[in-house]
Order: sequence, then C-alpha cells, then structure tokens
Amino acid sequence: MDTCPDPGQLAVRDRRGRRSYASPALLRFLAGAMLLAGVVAPLFGVIYAVNGATRAGAPVAVSVAIRDLDRLQIQQATTSNGETDLPLKLEGEPGLQPPQPPLILYIDGVDNNSWLQAGTGPVALLSSGSTVAEWLFDRGGFAVAGVCMGLGALLLRRLLLSIGAGQPFQPGNAARIAAIAGLLAAATIAAGVLPYVAARLVLDRLGLGGPGSPMTAHLAISVTPLLLAVFLLAIAEAFRRGSDLAKDAEGLI
Repeated sequence: MDTCPDPGQLAVRDRRGRRSYASPALLRFLAGAMLLAGVVAPLFGVIYAVNGATRAGAPVAVSVAIRDLDRLQIQQATTSNGETDLPLKLEGEPGLQPPQPPLILYIDGVDNNSWLQAGTGPVALLSSGSTVAEWLFDRGGFAVAGVCMGLGALLLRRLLLSIGAGQPFQPGNAARIAAIAGLLAAATIAAGVLPYVAARLVLDRLGLGGPGSPMTAHLAISVTPLLLAVFLLAIAEAFRRGSDLAKDAEGLI
C-alpha cells in the first residue's frame, strides 16, 4: 500500500540534497580568522603610523604630479667624480605640444632607433628634514585602514556566525553589512586624502606650494573599493527586506 511521504521529511531531504557554498565548519573557521584580523589589523596600522612619527628628519616620500618640466633637472656623473645638473630634454612629434610630453631617454652604445620613454605623471618626491606631522599624515591612511579593517572584521564575524547557525536574516545583519560598506568607503578615502595632505605639507616646507611650483600634491582615490561599498549597500538592503519577509512568515505560522 502506497503511503504519502511526510512533508517534513521531503523538506529535510531537499535541504540535504542542496549543495552548500560554505559548510558550518568553514564558516566557524572564517569567523575565528575575522576575530584575529579584528585585533591585529588596528594594532598594525596604528603602530606603523606611530613608527613613522619617530622618523622625523629622515627622507619622507610623498606623491606629487609634475606641472612644469622645464624647471626640473637631472644629475649626471662627471669624469672628476663629481656631478653636474643638466636640464631635462623632451622630444615629441613635430608640431605637437602636449601638456605633458613623454621623457625620452637614449641608451648609451645603442643607436637612436631604440629609446626609453618615461612617463611624466605622478612621481615620488623624497625630502629630508621631514616633520612629525608629515609622517603622521603620510602613514595615517594605514592607521585608519587598519582600524576600519578591524571593525569590519568583527562585524563580518557576527554575520558569519549567524549564517552558520542558519539565521542569515536575523535582526542586525543588514545594519552590519551597511556598516562594513561605510568602513570600506572611509578607509579608501582616508588612504587617498591623508597622503595628499602630507604632500601638501612637504611642498609648503620646501617653498613649492604656490601656483608657480613645478609640481603639485597628487590626490589619488581608488574607485574600485568605492564601487564595492555600493555593492555591499545593495546587499544590505536585500538582507533588510529578507529580514522583513522572515518576520512576516513567522507571523503567519
């Protein structure tokens, strides 16, 4: 005699038959790794920035963009074991005057049919006589990124534990994902803005901060992490709506 299978057994079989992307054991392991990252990342970032402050006076490297190549020179060794300053020589196609032409470098012993072409975009400016403020701003992005990474790792740990417990839409998970997105955006902006401030400080100390300077501080903010932050906000909204649907389903039972 045929009997109808229990719906509960069908549900169990269906859940068991589905392939999971991450096992509970893996999720617990990742949660433990996030706890470790939540402690180590802030310490490393802050210690790295403070260590830079102790190097005041040593050469500090900041990113600058070249505005006027005519005021730059190169040093060339002389036969008398000395050095002489030579102006940069730029070569381009006749009739073309691009705002930033490439720097053409010829190779000793090779004819002019082969050459090196160096860009004139952002370069590193190294300057001795640095100050504590310059080092703190130059490495401050690492400190902010470390703190943001640590807080984000702790939030992600709570999220992983709830998913491993079979409760991905528990209250608070949407807010945790949104907070991770905010921390990612803050770390990305700080990593670009703080070194820019350090470059401005160095240029001002050297008397190169005015409009007539051959270089200017270079501001670089990566777009990819900001796009990832927007993606995380979308996931946070999906989790929020999933949590609302879960509450509605509980009310119907």
